[in-house]
Amino acid sequence: MSVEQLRIKYKDVPHAKDTNDAGVNRFERRVENMFSKNTDRIIGRRVLDLACNTGRLSYPLLMLGAASVTGVEARRELIDRGEEIFAATPYAGQMKFEQGDLFDFLANAHPGQFDVIVCAGFLYHTVRHADFFREVKRLGPETVIIDTNVAKNYIWFGRQFFGRPPALFMYNEDPSKTSDTTDPDGVVYWPSTSYLEAMLDGSGYDWERVNFKKNSNGNWAAMGDYKNGTRAAYVGRRR
Repeated sequence: MSVEQLRIKYKDVPHAKDTNDAGVNRFERRVENMFSKNTDRIIGRRVLDLACNTGRLSYPLLMLGAASVTGVEARRELIDRGEEIFAATPYAGQMKFEQGDLFDFLANAHPGQFDVIVCAGFLYHTVRHADFFREVKRLGPETVIIDTNVAKNYIWFGRQFFGRPPALFMYNEDPSKTSDTTDPDGVVYWPSTSYLEAMLDGSGYDWERVNFKKNSNGNWAAMGDYKNGTRAAYVGRRR
């Protein structure tokens, strides 16, 4: 079966009823460019979906042929909603939610346990980026897919002299918001693209940045951050 045949219409994903039309377009574009174009790396694979929310990206992974998805999520209310959604679908037996800190989960996982690690919408909600990449290197999945907000302002670091230095930029979030960090002090770092690329290199992965502009369907609803470069996605393949 070709990748084209496996394209997902996100409006058909049960999670779509929890978002608006612009949100559906955003998820469909992300699924197509990060997952559908890499279906050969998903079919039959054991996937770990970190900070999985309600499983809104886990479901398309199962539709594309993943053997199983383990979703790690810190907030119980999101897991409860996810389990409610999955219970009424054909994929209920292939989706397993785990509540807790994803770094604790990674530390207790063993090499070879997962074929694919997906980390979408999390790395800008933490200060533990080096820990994340160390665990990815230790666990050694075939594929790692990362999607995150990124910092663009290199002027602070003297870009004209140093090119694109790997950098982290500090922000503050509200831990009481479901969309923000769970760390109680609210301190997070946004990674630069050069940081992500350097860490993927150092973790043993050949990487490709997802080109949403090249693969545009002409609909940029809810995709402004990808269009202006303040969000980026990467697919890494283990060397």
